[in-house]
Amino acid sequence: MKKHVTSGAAQTATPHVQPSSVTLEPRVKLCQQPLAYGSAQLIAFAELVIGGAFVIRDIRILRVAKDGEESVFVAFPSRRWNGNGDEDEKKYYDVAFPITSQAYQEATGTLLKEYNRLAALESAKPS
Repeated sequence: MKKHVTSGAAQTATPHVQPSSVTLEPRVKLCQQPLAYGSAQLIAFAELVIGGAFVIRDIRILRVAKDGEESVFVAFPSRRWNGNGDEDEKKYYDVAFPITSQAYQEATGTLLKEYNRLAALESAKPS
C-alpha cells in the first residue's frame, strides 16, 4: 500500500471514492410547527450518515416563499462568525458540505426524498 507524508505524519493513501458508490442514510425529524428562520421556515432537522461510518448533523430543511412560489431546500451546518466583534460584520461559514455538484445533488436528493416521505405519512394521519 502506498504511503505519503503530510504535515510530518505518515498516512495511508486511500483511493478517491466516487459519491455514487457510497451509501447515504438520511435521518429526518419533522418540526411539529414550522419555526421562523430568517425569511424561511424551519420544517425539519436532519442527519446524513455516509457509508455507515461518518455522520453530518445539524442539517436543516427549510421552506421559503419567493415570488409567490414555495420551495424546500437543504441547509448544511454552518457557524456564525463575528469578525472583529462588530455586530454589523456577521458572516457564516460552512462546517460540513458536499464538495462536488454530484455529491450535493445526491445528498440533498436523499434528504428531501426522506422528508417528503415523512411529510406524506404525517399528512395522511387522521387529526
